[in-house]
Amino acid sequence: MSERLVIDCHQLYEREFRTPDGMRAVQVWLRVNGIEPNHVPVWSEMVIEDSAFGMVIRYTAYRWNADGRPFPDPDNPELVATEDRTALLVLPPPADWVKAAGGAR
Repeated sequence: MSERLVIDCHQLYEREFRTPDGMRAVQVWLRVNGIEPNHVPVWSEMVIEDSAFGMVIRYTAYRWNADGRPFPDPDNPELVATEDRTALLVLPPPADWVKAAGGAR
């Protein structure tokens, strides 16, 4: 797969939240791929693309402190801090969750 695939988390949430067990399917998929569902902002996107390590998922995640609480953004304490993360793709998402976004960035 040479093209990048994008999952718009907000669109996925809007669609799957309305279906029976839809969000459970999303949560299971995230966990199988090593991603904690509560750490992924709904407003974000996940990008699936090839890398030197194989297929990966690049995503934004909320940062949490050692007590399991959201870490405030040092530049804007009203917001939760985020960081970019990468997870190996273990299980591809259903085709209707993704849209093609062209070649590698």
